[in-house]
Amino acid sequence: MSLYRSFFRRQNQQAFTLIELLVVVAVIAILAGMLLPALSRAKEQGRAAVCMSNLRQIGLGTAAYTMDFAGHMPSFRDWLYHKVGDLTTGTLFPYVKLKAVYSCPTDELEIAEHKKNTIPQGLNFGSTVGKRDYSYAMNCGLCHVNDTTHFISPVDTMVYMEALLATNDYSGQAGPAFGDHSLALRHNVRGHYLMADQHVVRVNKQQSLDLEKKKRFWFPTDDTTAANGMNIGAGLN
Repeated sequence: MSLYRSFFRRQNQQAFTLIELLVVVAVIAILAGMLLPALSRAKEQGRAAVCMSNLRQIGLGTAAYTMDFAGHMPSFRDWLYHKVGDLTTGTLFPYVKLKAVYSCPTDELEIAEHKKNTIPQGLNFGSTVGKRDYSYAMNCGLCHVNDTTHFISPVDTMVYMEALLATNDYSGQAGPAFGDHSLALRHNVRGHYLMADQHVVRVNKQQSLDLEKKKRFWFPTDDTTAANGMNIGAGLN
């Protein structure tokens, strides 16, 4: 009997108590709480890399276009489409060739989760309405000068941006007169611009606000008028 009791006592000593189990569960929960945000940020970094690559490919397509058209960039009015809702009809598509290049993977997720709002037709700049399947907008400040040989400082002038767009905005355009903050901060509170010299920059909110206040960011020359003569550069530095 004494041998049986000794064996039973050892078995009891090896078992976890309820308190010990609760402590283990709590530690696991704390570790998961620490690791999951880091994992989420890492996943977003991967999607950001794809987004940046997309912008680079759009930039390369635009550069190829300018070589075929004596240094002129595609028009901001039809670079994305000639037929609303069909990216393949856009002026740039023959140089990009893949619809996937037009779309940021994080933006796709947000649209699928219905995180984006729609806009009524004709109320603002995105008056061209259609189911959005793209993530990047062209700078409408290039409306009066799209000949790259006339650009004063290509490194400082934006051509395409990862724009803040409604789900039914099919304009493909962004400009200084249509909002104080045009950049979508999808990637760990950062977003991307493609500049006229073909380099991509990733910026945070304050950096984007500072850039979008500058005339040279929107306009490649000192002319800040729109096609209809309106001065859309008023208020910029």
